[in-house]
Amino acid sequence: MADKRKLQGEIDRCLKKVAEGVEQFEDIWKKLYNAANANQKEKYESDLKKEIKKLQRLRDQIKTWVASSEIKDKRQLVENRKLIETQMERFKIVERETKTKAYSKEGLGLAQKVDPAQKEKEEVGQWLANTIDTLNMQVDQFESEVESLSVQTKKKKGDKEKQDRIEELKRMIERHRYHILMLESILRMLDNDSIQVDAIRKIKDDVEYYLDSSQDPDFEENEFIYDDIDLEDLPQPIVPTSPGHTEDDIFQHSSSTPTSTTSSSPIPPSPATCTTVSISSSATELKFNHQLLIDHCFKVCSFFFFSHSLQPPEPPSSLKSMAERVAQGSGLSSPQSALSEVSIPPSLGVCPLGPVPFSKEQLYQQAMQESAWTHMPHPSDSERIRQYLMRNPCPTLPFHQQMPPPHSDTVEFYQRLSTETLFFIFYYLEGTKAQYLAAKALKKQSWRFHTKYMMWFQRHEEPKTITDEFEQGTYIYFDYEKWGQRKKEGFTFEYRYLEDRDLQ
Repeated sequence: MADKRKLQGEIDRCLKKVAEGVEQFEDIWKKLYNAANANQKEKYESDLKKEIKKLQRLRDQIKTWVASSEIKDKRQLVENRKLIETQMERFKIVERETKTKAYSKEGLGLAQKVDPAQKEKEEVGQWLANTIDTLNMQVDQFESEVESLSVQTKKKKGDKEKQDRIEELKRMIERHRYHILMLESILRMLDNDSIQVDAIRKIKDDVEYYLDSSQDPDFEENEFIYDDIDLEDLPQPIVPTSPGHTEDDIFQHSSSTPTSTTSSSPIPPSPATCTTVSISSSATELKFNHQLLIDHCFKVCSFFFFSHSLQPPEPPSSLKSMAERVAQGSGLSSPQSALSEVSIPPSLGVCPLGPVPFSKEQLYQQAMQESAWTHMPHPSDSERIRQYLMRNPCPTLPFHQQMPPPHSDTVEFYQRLSTETLFFIFYYLEGTKAQYLAAKALKKQSWRFHTKYMMWFQRHEEPKTITDEFEQGTYIYFDYEKWGQRKKEGFTFEYRYLEDRDLQ
């Protein structure tokens, strides 16, 4: 019973997020179509894409619940799923309109000038780019669901249904990435005019069927989609075979793939790139070149290509021995005594020859940091509210009032006092509640405090000039040094000196 309540709570939270997401989507949609310029439209389209991604993740979660046998009444879930799919269709329309700009004057003018074959090539290229975008978006959704399910399976071990779903998602991610790699290669070939448009049109139906139906339970994939296209020279990703890289590590590789000519899988460098550094016979150049070898070979993300063979090399015992192996493979040799003198700076991130002692500057900085830590201020060191203490306490005569008048600590009481009395309290009872109440009463009488002159000002008449930065006119101000009110004509009251805190 408790599990059902917990599940219902998760469903309610999800549906609430759907409602908020759809409302946000509608708001951005309106702003997009009311945008005045291209920059605003581009920004709103980007915001719309973020919102649709969030809604798609919620849709995937809803689809999981719809397929579950634990939930009996699924009408609300189906309605919300259809609501999200409606927004997805609307977003496709936005993408199509912003990318093609079919009815703009420029677009109509270009359509008349473009060669039919070139136009057909551009349309096919646009289809390839949009398909790659959609596949990447689905990969993001799958990875998000995998992360969510992984957290749930860690909390509740032995949940076979979730484990099966995770494995299914990983297989779909792998297939999606395969299609992304193929379609990106075809897009590059199209840009280089090394493939005919007709050959791409032949695979279009199969690719769109995979894109639309790959998540259906009765889906059967055509594994021979790309067989008629010559993709033999396509570089294949090399999977690292070292024990430190598990299947999960490979899966965690980023899936974000641009729609241009770059590939989604990491393309390792050619075998020759690690053997192009020459070693001189002189000791100084030997140190420098050996250091370059170590640094260069250390920067390759676990892919070692020291020969043209695809056989995995024997793991090197250290970076030093790895560099020696590169030198030997290049037909180069160096005396062991020279190699033992190589020193790698700590900034490279590795020290195969042992740690390097700190410099005087580094030791000084460390000592200063430790000293600063010991003297770090404590929250209790902040300014406290000062208690009011009488400066000249004296006993009150018995025939005088022993207690303050009732309600004497309210603004209403202070508003009944004379203006001169309020000024006296403000300037001579500094840091007390009385000063605060006096200031509040003065503000209610249209007096304003000038932080530069530390005096109270009041308009004598309506200002002759008012701008965003100042106002100018005749003012009455209270001179606390000569203790009296004065008039100042042609005074410029700059708003940056206006004390305008709202006294609650």
